[in-house]
Amino acid sequence: MILKVVRVLWFMFNRLWAYGWLRLTGSKNLEARLLKDFRMWSAYVLRVFNADLEISGRENVPEAPGRKIIIMSNHQSQLDIPALTKAMDRLTGFVAKRELSRIPLLHYWMRQLGCVIIDRSDKRGAHQALEKAAREMGGTPLVVFPEGTRSRDGRLLPFKLGGTRLALLARAIIVPALIEGSRNAVENRKAQGKGPVHVRVTFFPPLDAMDLDEGKVSQNKIKDYVEQCWRNPNAPT
Repeated sequence: MILKVVRVLWFMFNRLWAYGWLRLTGSKNLEARLLKDFRMWSAYVLRVFNADLEISGRENVPEAPGRKIIIMSNHQSQLDIPALTKAMDRLTGFVAKRELSRIPLLHYWMRQLGCVIIDRSDKRGAHQALEKAAREMGGTPLVVFPEGTRSRDGRLLPFKLGGTRLALLARAIIVPALIEGSRNAVENRKAQGKGPVHVRVTFFPPLDAMDLDEGKVSQNKIKDYVEQCWRNPNAPT
């Protein structure tokens, strides 16, 4: 496990060096290079952990120029971010806990991707960070993990409403996503043996916050829809 993490960090360092050089030389192709490195990173991490990714419903993530897109996903593994990154196949930011920003290599890439950093111990500061994100979001989709942290056993955790408030303030298109099997590639790897592990990412039909007001009723409507997708992924939506 430690060797795999070292390999991932080394890969990130190499891509950082190349990207930093382009910035210093004034390259005009930074966004294209960032997307290329983003795709390479996600594919590399999945390969290191021997994860076989299946993607379903990507057509539900709209190409919507001028609109903000928020992906609401469950969270069960350290592999969830590269799995979602690979499944999205476009630049994607994340709402992330402050602790991750203390890792120098990771912090740099998070800033380039427009990630939103929140301090879970400071509720007022976290709310302000989400409000700022709602104002400043551009065309890059933003992933929110409404459970707030990784599940330790794969079961769904209580749904927190902070992400629904962000979606309503941003008047965003909300796309539920369900990740299955990612724990088996990392946290539960010993029980799976050395062979490839099947990981599945499913995107569900979107819900448009433009059709909702900013009250608690709308927050709960978003929550109920996303949880329905998570708990009954094969049911009609």
